[in-house]
Amino acid sequence: MKAQPKVQTACDITIGVDHGSLRLQFPSRHSPLWEALDGKPLKGKPKYLPLGRHGYKDNPEDWKRATQIAIAMEADLDHPEWEKLFDPTLAKYGIGGGKYAKLADVLQDYV
Repeated sequence: MKAQPKVQTACDITIGVDHGSLRLQFPSRHSPLWEALDGKPLKGKPKYLPLGRHGYKDNPEDWKRATQIAIAMEADLDHPEWEKLFDPTLAKYGIGGGKYAKLADVLQDYV
């Protein structure tokens, strides 16, 4: 099954469906952050954050939850004091762990 088209939310972090699970797609302005985190260039490709491993499936309730996460993350990232608001572990948004827990180290380079 191919990935379905992304859907625009009230912000520019979009939500899409891949194999029945939801995922977030970050705008290109956030690419330097993800490139530093992943340790490799995105080469113009979009960055996705899969939500399926956190139980987010393609259903109305999870779409609503994913939309709230996208809006909250975008609001934090776009705020002038984003480094104080954005949770680098992503726990604030109900997701996180793994390599994304290291995001705090990367964020220091962009302050």
